[in-house]
Amino acid sequence: MIILIYIAYYFFSILPIITYRFRKYTISDYHYNKRLKWQRRIMLVFNYVASVAQIIIACELERIVRSNQDYGPLLLSACIFLIIYPFPISWLESPKEYKKKKKWK
Repeated sequence: MIILIYIAYYFFSILPIITYRFRKYTISDYHYNKRLKWQRRIMLVFNYVASVAQIIIACELERIVRSNQDYGPLLLSACIFLIIYPFPISWLESPKEYKKKKKWK
């Protein structure tokens, strides 16, 4: 049962990192594409939910470990994911500006 909990935990913890694909879009891409805008909103909510789950695990781990010692490595994982999550959230919160390339003469 513990193995299944770890598999589910890491699956849902790694899933928000797929927002890397949103890094390439600009503000105008979101402005003209409704589907992309909704995908961005859904991924943003999912990233915040995953971050809150990591914070809860990090704060309540002492109580969790008291009940079962096999959950000890979750603290390290939760801290690593808390360090990583601000990057995907920043890609979604503030898309990059469109820059025109200058022509060389």
